[in-house]
Amino acid sequence: MAEKLQVSRATLINYEKGHTAISVDLLNRLTVSYPDFELDDKANSKPNIITDGIIDFKVVFNILSKKKSYILITTFLFTFLGGSSSFLFKKYYRAEISLYPAKNELNQGFGQFQSLVANFGMNSNSNDQNFNIPDVVKSRLIAEKAINQEWVMISGKNIRLIDLWSLNKASKISIRNKLAIDSLIIKEKAIRKFHDHIDVSENKLSGLIKISSTFQDPIISATIANFIGEQVERYIQKENSAQSKKEKIFISERLSIVKNELDFEETKLKNFKKRNRGYEDSPELSMISSRLEREVEAKKGVYLTLQQQLELARIEEVKKSPILHVLDYASIPIDKSSPKRITFVIISSLIGFIFSCLRSLSINED
Repeated sequence: MAEKLQVSRATLINYEKGHTAISVDLLNRLTVSYPDFELDDKANSKPNIITDGIIDFKVVFNILSKKKSYILITTFLFTFLGGSSSFLFKKYYRAEISLYPAKNELNQGFGQFQSLVANFGMNSNSNDQNFNIPDVVKSRLIAEKAINQEWVMISGKNIRLIDLWSLNKASKISIRNKLAIDSLIIKEKAIRKFHDHIDVSENKLSGLIKISSTFQDPIISATIANFIGEQVERYIQKENSAQSKKEKIFISERLSIVKNELDFEETKLKNFKKRNRGYEDSPELSMISSRLEREVEAKKGVYLTLQQQLELARIEEVKKSPILHVLDYASIPIDKSSPKRITFVIISSLIGFIFSCLRSLSINED
């Protein structure tokens, strides 16, 4: 073969081992001497994943099947790292209290009272007030009460939320006094942080309200959830009681005024009859007497109506039921709500699998 190609045996061996590049002239002589010789470029060429803009999924599957060991190892490493990283996050416990609104029943007893007040030219609000519970839950009033109160931890220690979150540490807030602690700024931070740990949802169809609190301590989480539910109930009850009290005061004042007017009209009628004992025989005096009697009857009717409404207002104030009822109190959570290690493992596994597959395909393209 070396003689046909007109090269030395050493050169041919170098060609075979790849130490020397084969020239074009030698390839032509090789083709002439051996007509059946063909360059086997196809054997060394890599299959194309995309051909004419179309993905060949068969090629993709073959590449991934050849790289399955790499894919499995990479996926396992990502899964392990993801699961391990979940231990670096703080544990949080979520407690939830559910409130159910009482039925909105119209108070028929106050229908006449509201009409009467309207006739007097004054406005009277209905007892049935619509409260936006999520706004009450997220109010600054409740947040400040929760921040200023001490809470019992699972260890039995009492602690304020500002201390729990380490917000009272000295920081460089003021330029003039770098070590001064600005209590107002700390308070605002605590309120914002408290709102971040509180969540409230309302079912528009059933009216069910769920208030949840998420803290690192399970006892604090449950206690604060119940505390918020209690504060919401108290606030709404207080507002309703204040409205009932306003109505009762208004009726009492009107009753006193009408009673004086009734006494005045009755005195006028009595004095008229004393001065005019034979008024029945005089048409003019009879007309005056009828007018005075009508005034007395009108004032008496208003007075009796106000008396009835005052009694109804007193009864309603005593038996007034709360707008919200606690359906389920928050219990101390046993299991943590976050971090969810299963979620970490699943997400990290998917990331590792996708990364290893893309890496295998990119290496094949190279």
